[in-house]
Amino acid sequence: HINIPSNGDKVRIGRSRSKNEVILTPLDCSTVHCEIGLVNLSGKDIVYLKDLSSNGTFLNDCLVGRGNTCLVRPGDKVSFASECHFITRYDTDLAFAAPSEQSKRSFFDSYTLGKLLGTGHYAEVKEAIDRSTGRSLAVKIFHPTKNDDLIHTKASALNRELDILMKIKHKNIVRFHEAFLENVDLHKVSTFLVLEKVNGGELFNRVVTKGKLKQDESKALIKQLLDGLNYLHQMGIAHRDLKPENILLEIKYGNSHEKTGPWDDDETDIQVKIADFGLAKFIGNFNYTNTLCGTPAYVAPEVLVNSTDRKYNKAVDMWSVGVLLYVCLCGFQPFSEELGPPSMKQQILEGRYAFFSPYWDAIDDMALDLISRLLIVDPVKRLTVENTLCHSWFNG
Repeated sequence: HINIPSNGDKVRIGRSRSKNEVILTPLDCSTVHCEIGLVNLSGKDIVYLKDLSSNGTFLNDCLVGRGNTCLVRPGDKVSFASECHFITRYDTDLAFAAPSEQSKRSFFDSYTLGKLLGTGHYAEVKEAIDRSTGRSLAVKIFHPTKNDDLIHTKASALNRELDILMKIKHKNIVRFHEAFLENVDLHKVSTFLVLEKVNGGELFNRVVTKGKLKQDESKALIKQLLDGLNYLHQMGIAHRDLKPENILLEIKYGNSHEKTGPWDDDETDIQVKIADFGLAKFIGNFNYTNTLCGTPAYVAPEVLVNSTDRKYNKAVDMWSVGVLLYVCLCGFQPFSEELGPPSMKQQILEGRYAFFSPYWDAIDDMALDLISRLLIVDPVKRLTVENTLCHSWFNG
């Protein structure tokens, strides 16, 4: 046990018996390896750790870094050296000053962080285990921003947005559960969004693994995507960042007689789940050309136009659906730098693409017609989601 004073004093940990309150014996530990103390954040006392070592202090197997400070929560793994590992256990209500009545519930009060599920350019996704039920969920943790006087404004704005997102209940849309603003160190905060966990990976991985999808499989998946998108559009919500990485798949496996669609032999059902809608509200001004792959390949022409008056409507999603359908059926994108000149951006602005032989020779003409009606530069002339669901390709 380490008794941490509540008066602001720090506890030093290391090899030196004269300089530390807690002594470590491994030779790869530093003379003074780190110091720990208490900090009051949002009315709660939380343990913090400052790395002072040469060989590194690790929190949950991630290097803290000499001179850096991190927050340590119950259940975190702290490693001081190759043979010196500890799991932290503490109760802020018992060990330290009780939280104020105004203190907000923390993500860590209700959930335990699990394994990393994925990373992106503005967030990472980890498993989240509900402490009360043991249920496995996902949590999207946005990269931290500076903790300043606007934190309470951010919290109220976050709650307003989440109120809208939590009302969205559709089988083809990833379900939002709740959100938290959490201090990740003494000076920065991150948004934690708790979400439904989807088991089958991304549509992107399925297309890459198979090379392309069969026509009936593409039709079944895109139909589900449109059902979810129709629900969002009816609620006045545009996704604005549809791409294969944001289309998740919930896959069930079993006997072939239970099969519900044109799936693989060992699959009985696949449910499309649209993810990451409305998240521009949580990450500020989103740069559409700064996607994971560094390209605007799925972005509508009106988004790429240099304009200060960037008011996009739901038509941007329908362009993205056209690109998604194209990719599913042939395995490559209709717009790319490899097809230039002109540049990919100019190809999109001009709506310049083609159905190349032999890749499209065996594809139903109605599928090509649908894509052609979606990849129209003028958003007013582009098919709506309702029009698309009524297209002959889905009803043929």
